[in-house]
Amino acid sequence: MTTVSKSLTVAQYQALQSGLPTYRANTVFTIGGQTYTTPQVVALIASLLNTKLAVAPAKAAWQAAVQAIDAAENQEGKTVKAVREVVALMFNNAPTTLATLAISPRKPPTPLSTAARAAANAKRAATRKARGTTGKKQKALVTGNVTGVTITPVTSGSSSPAPTTAPAVATAPAAAVVNGSSAHS
Repeated sequence: MTTVSKSLTVAQYQALQSGLPTYRANTVFTIGGQTYTTPQVVALIASLLNTKLAVAPAKAAWQAAVQAIDAAENQEGKTVKAVREVVALMFNNAPTTLATLAISPRKPPTPLSTAARAAANAKRAATRKARGTTGKKQKALVTGNVTGVTITPVTSGSSSPAPTTAPAVATAPAAAVVNGSSAHS
């Protein structure tokens, strides 16, 4: 008996179903050691055709159902997941209650081994050094001097802005003149 590698199309089934009674009404077919009359073959073809024709509506219904569940999960799924997480937190110490609700209890975090902790600390230090990042205390030690800026306090009684003054220019000290002669003579 040969196996059919590709199924027939609906049109091919319909052509056989309508053509066999017309052209071979009284033929007996022997297939795989079993005999079939034309009405038996036509009934077999009708059964296959009905099954094949039922696939498209079933597939459409399945696709519609999948779209409906996707839409429902998109609309309400986040709320249900959030409720589930809250319930998991509420009953964190009651594993039997969580099991009844089909929620697996959260695993406690496993601490890093000594070698893994040392490797993580070395990696963290290397990253901070490469990026030039410092901590809060090191940042507090960094200061700078700014010269030539005059800070004018704002008083609440004045409605006009305070006049700004030009930055002071540093000059060399003048030689002191005492009794008509300079100090450097």
